[in-house]
Amino acid sequence: MILAISFVVILFCIVMGAQMIKKYSTLRDLQEQESKLAKQYQSELELSKELKDQEAYIKTDDYIEEMARKLGLLYPDEVIFKPEN
Repeated sequence: MILAISFVVILFCIVMGAQMIKKYSTLRDLQEQESKLAKQYQSELELSKELKDQEAYIKTDDYIEEMARKLGLLYPDEVIFKPEN
């Protein structure tokens, strides 16, 4: 009788130990995933800030002038001097 009870208790301990190991492994995987997601979130926040800064710059006169110069546009009273080859 004592042998049977001991066997059941040992079997119970083995099963519980296996379950604890499995749960610990799952917990570790979830913590790694949380860490990756936190890094990704920070990266997305930085990108969002950069895009907001760029949006603010695009609305400035400096940006408009820069784009106009790239297109070859000039102010009405502006003269361009090109060197001779």
